Amino acid sequence: MNAQFKPETAKKKRGRPTTKSARNVRENLIAAARACFIEKNYQQVTTREIAARANSTMAMIHYYFGNKEGLFQAMFVETFEPLRQMTKQGVENPPETFAEFFKQYYAIMTEHPGFVVVILKCMLFENGPLEESFIHQHLREKAEPMEQLLTKMQEKGVINPDMDPKMLHISIISLMNMPFLMEPNMEATMNITPDKAFWEKMAEHQCMLLEQGCLKRA
Repeated sequence: MNAQFKPETAKKKRGRPTTKSARNVRENLIAAARACFIEKNYQQVTTREIAARANSTMAMIHYYFGNKEGLFQAMFVETFEPLRQMTKQGVENPPETFAEFFKQYYAIMTEHPGFVVVILKCMLFENGPLEESFIHQHLREKAEPMEQLLTKMQEKGVINPDMDPKMLHISIISLMNMPFLMEPNMEATMNITPDKAFWEKMAEHQCMLLEQGCLKRA
């Protein structure tokens, strides 16, 4: 009896994902990684766990990011990209207040509760995913535009001419990030619920506090 002819089934091509799906795969992996790193210490998170959470595969992590460290670094850069762009625009057109910067910062960071703590832990402790070269390149890359922005505002007459832009930059970072370090204990120690309304109010408060202390008075 002759063998029955069966048309060859089309095989799934390997290689690069289609243009249509590539962006979603990459974004899903970054979002899953961010959630995992917020929940656990860097060393405790596995690429298998991230891939499962993103409904993807470890092969896709390797394809897009190389390894867990590369994925973490990409997540770091892309999470802060809107702030970097806003700061660059501020250098070109120095603002009259800090209101928009604080609002934007809290809007981004409150989308990912705990993310600031993750970054600080990785910078402070050894054997983390942020190598010295990466920290120097990307944190310095973010620091320079901010210092330029503050200098431009000072030249424009918005900021007190006696202020040192570098020192002011450190003060701004402290104001922006300290509330996130306190957030886990706010309800227990201060009877504060850190919801969206709270963070919006915090942005307004921080802006007011900063401006009343450093803006040039008529």
